[in-house]
Amino acid sequence: MNPYMALYVKELKANRLVSAVLLVLTAAIVLAVITNASPLNATLPLLVLPYLSPPVFAGLLMNSISQEWSGNTQHQWLALPVPRAALPLMKLAAVGTLAVAVFVLNTFGVSMVLGPALEAVGEFAGAASGLPIVDVEAAVVWSVAGGVFGSMTVFLLGLALVAASLRMFVPRFKGLVTVSVFLGGFWLTGRLASTVSEALQSNWAIAEAHQSVLYLAGMGVLFAAVGAYVFDQHVDA
Repeated sequence: MNPYMALYVKELKANRLVSAVLLVLTAAIVLAVITNASPLNATLPLLVLPYLSPPVFAGLLMNSISQEWSGNTQHQWLALPVPRAALPLMKLAAVGTLAVAVFVLNTFGVSMVLGPALEAVGEFAGAASGLPIVDVEAAVVWSVAGGVFGSMTVFLLGLALVAASLRMFVPRFKGLVTVSVFLGGFWLTGRLASTVSEALQSNWAIAEAHQSVLYLAGMGVLFAAVGAYVFDQHVDA
C-alpha cells in the first residue's frame, strides 16, 4: 500500500471512536427530525447543531497530534518513511474526512425537511399577506451549507495545525499558545479581508458571499501550510 494511504488509514482508525460518536449523534438528530410527521416542529433547530462542530474538529486535530507525545509514540511516528510535513497533514486529512461525513449526513436531513418546512411557512404567510411560497432547490441547500461549513472547517483546522506545531516548543502554558494562535489568526484574517476582497473584485466577477467563502477557505489553507512548514522544520522528538 502507498505509504501516504497507509498513514491516512492509520489516522482514520485512530479517530474511529470519536468518529463513531459524532456520526451516531448526527444520525440521531437527523432521524429525530425527519421522522416527525409535522413540517414545522420543535426538533428542526437540532439540525443546526452538527454545523457548529468545526471547533470540535479543530480540537480533535490538536489532540491527535499531541497524543503522539503524551503516548510516547512520537519517535516511531516521526520516523515513518514520508516527508515530515505529511505527518500532521495526514491527521488533518483524516479529521477533514470526518467533517465531510458529518456534513453530508446532516445536510441530507436538512434537504429532506427544509422544502416542506418552507412550504408550510409560505402557505401560512401567503394566506395572511398574499406573498408567494418560497421554494429552495436542494442544490442551493448543499451549496450554501457546504460553502459556510466547509470554509469554516478548513479555516479552523488550519489554525489548529499552527497551534499544534507551536505547542511543541513550550513545556508550559500550551493553552495560552493555543488561544494566542486562534485570536491572532482571527485578527489577521479580519485585517486582510478588505485588501483581498478588493483584489478579488478587480480580477474576477465573484459574488460577495462567494468571496467570503473563498477567502476564509484560502486563509485556512495558508495557515495549514504554515503549520506544516513549522512542524517540518522545527518539531522533533
